Amino acid sequence: MWRKPDDPKVSSPSATPAISEFGAPRVETPSATPASSSSTSSATTPVNRAVSAPSSGGAVLTASIIVKGEISGREDLFVDGEVHGKIQILDGKVTVGPHGRVSADIDAREILVHGKVQGSIHGRERVEISSTGDVHGDVTARRLVIEEGASVQGSIEVERPAEVAPVRIARETGTEAARPVAFETAEP
Repeated sequence: MWRKPDDPKVSSPSATPAISEFGAPRVETPSATPASSSSTSSATTPVNRAVSAPSSGGAVLTASIIVKGEISGREDLFVDGEVHGKIQILDGKVTVGPHGRVSADIDAREILVHGKVQGSIHGRERVEISSTGDVHGDVTARRLVIEEGASVQGSIEVERPAEVAPVRIARETGTEAARPVAFETAEP
């Protein structure tokens, strides 16, 4: 008679869904590499990444929240729900979580996209579109990161930092020698 062997059941902490301190789900990819195997290459080992809500006083829109209108503020914003309208975060970072669906223009210092965005994105410092990110709209930023597997449909513009205009000194003539020298900025 066949008998099922007794296998000890090992509980993996990454196999259960994790909830961040803000109540937003974190997405964790369990590692497929056995601990005893040393012959696997690093190219086949999945990257264990967690996307979580901001840990330092940011606002969180969880998966069950739908916002229609304008969101503005100065602190970080984590969107894992739906937003329709406009998002303007002056000094903070906007993160569109893996379950986030945004149909809005986004203007922020830094923008991270792990979900879906339909609208223009303007990151004054940085925009990052992860491998799970899907953007349909124009992207403008000083620094731009697009991971392999990301989807972007629209124009991309990388802004250069404002260059300091050279200073021209007004010429002194014999009649104007008593006046202070005027400084002018060159027009590009």
